[in-house]
Amino acid sequence: MVPLSRLPSVRKVLFAFGALVALAGCGGSGGGGTEGQAALRFSTDWTNRNRPGALTGQSERVQVLDASNRVVASAVVAAADGTVQTPLEKLPKGIYRLRAELYSLPDAQGTLAGTIEAQIDLQRDTTFQAAVGDEIAGIRVTPEDASFKVGRSLQFYAHAVNAAGIPTFSRRQDLVFETLGSTATVNAEGIVTGTTTGSGSVRVTHQPTGRLGSASFTVTQNDTTRSKWTVLVFLNAANDLSQFDEGNVDQMERVASNDVRFVLQWKQVRASFDPNPSFEGTRRYLVKPNTNSGVNSELIQDMGQNVDMGQKETLADFIAWGKANYPSDRTVLVIWNHGNGWLRSPITRDVTRAVSYDDETGSAINTWELAQALGNHRFDILSWDASLMQMMEVAYEVKDKADFITGSEESPPGEGLPYDLIFRRFRDNPNAPTRDLTKAYVDGMLEFPQYANRKITQSVLDTSKLDELAVAIDGLGNALSASKNAVTTAVVNARETSQAYSRTSTREYRDLVDLCQKLEAGTTVPSVIQAAAAVRAAVAQAVVWEGHNAQSPGSRGIAIDFSKGTTFLSGGRAEDYAKLRFGAETNWDEWLSTAP
Repeated sequence: MVPLSRLPSVRKVLFAFGALVALAGCGGSGGGGTEGQAALRFSTDWTNRNRPGALTGQSERVQVLDASNRVVASAVVAAADGTVQTPLEKLPKGIYRLRAELYSLPDAQGTLAGTIEAQIDLQRDTTFQAAVGDEIAGIRVTPEDASFKVGRSLQFYAHAVNAAGIPTFSRRQDLVFETLGSTATVNAEGIVTGTTTGSGSVRVTHQPTGRLGSASFTVTQNDTTRSKWTVLVFLNAANDLSQFDEGNVDQMERVASNDVRFVLQWKQVRASFDPNPSFEGTRRYLVKPNTNSGVNSELIQDMGQNVDMGQKETLADFIAWGKANYPSDRTVLVIWNHGNGWLRSPITRDVTRAVSYDDETGSAINTWELAQALGNHRFDILSWDASLMQMMEVAYEVKDKADFITGSEESPPGEGLPYDLIFRRFRDNPNAPTRDLTKAYVDGMLEFPQYANRKITQSVLDTSKLDELAVAIDGLGNALSASKNAVTTAVVNARETSQAYSRTSTREYRDLVDLCQKLEAGTTVPSVIQAAAAVRAAVAQAVVWEGHNAQSPGSRGIAIDFSKGTTFLSGGRAEDYAKLRFGAETNWDEWLSTAP
């Protein structure tokens, strides 16, 4: 940004943004501008800012944002001294969002008193006129007329105008959006989503005065065709993994095709871990084939700033929308985020999280909420692109929702799944059996060059075999409980020596096969030896594919909680475990509560 210039005080403040757009019905236009570029000038009349009862302030911040809600021009203007911005470089002609904010103190400080928001179509040099303190005579909604498809959305903006039709500041919370007709819905931010074909309108009411404004729209038929595979990706980058999200989407673009279609619900936030996101808020994208670097996919819905990706209802809504609008012969659901296995991980004293951490809201989806989140849908593949999720307690919770579950016992690298390596096999042979294609997850993780010296585990579970595995684990728990005194040393040694994953004072996840082998080697109690062997046999049936590198040598595809009793009974863990389907249907938690 070019620094602001200090000019002599004037009553009417005029400043220019290099490049930007014309707003329908507001302001006058100047010349045609440089070919392919145009300038937007913003002019504020402060005459009535001291009118009794008026909405007033001492400064304003004016911003122009592009299609990704990135600020491309900005100025702060003080009413008292008539500060004018030095013109910026011009920007390409096109559609932009204008946002003006009125503040109670100089230099855009103090309380936000009012706003003006509008869509502007910059095709030539344009002046946008605004006023502070004028009486509100009406509401203008932009765009004034629009068309979009079923299942897609469009952002509408609204601002107050005075008797002359000049935009004037009002409080954002006083503007209430609603849709007329049954063709679309609208949220509090003015994002309209088409639900069925037909015409409708969005109406905005200024609550204190009852002034109204409206815009019309047409919802047309979605022309999406059926594909062989739809990959639904719940991509929650509202946390410190945001440094990897665009890289993963870029990988998806390299292998996207008519047969393998990636559909994303993607959240980014501006925070200390990501001070300059490519967009802010939550969006839905259809991934487009693109072999060049950088994300170049199709925005389907902008869901705005108030979506909580750590809620089971948000995941359920995405699944229902994705399956309805992108039908396919087979479906993959990917959960992209941090994970903590079955266990809730404390963030603060009062906030915990399990999977799909939304750091903006402090929420996450608990393991016992997953079945509700997946609803009545069934997936060919449920894929965890998250840490520690390939364990019995998690898999058993969702065994009726998917044919195969892929994931990692370990905490994998932040870069996550190499989507191009994995889904290239789906793209090249989309008719292959699902079981065969899932091996691409294991091969992709082991073949990714950057992971050669990182802790890598990846496996695929056949959910039809998990009931038998649960019966075997139940038998092992009963055998251990019945012989606790005789196996104390073996249990303690097995806990200490079997393959562990991200071990902490409260997290005792162990590879199930390695654990059983250690128990068998450490005791002479026949019932325990037989029960442990039965578990290993059941794992061999349930684990379809498994791969690991030398950094996690004792991994065999599925982990389990093997805490000692004092740990299990502390911090509400036992109560949480009882909420799990595995806890309710087996005696493994009874064993854990007394384990030495």
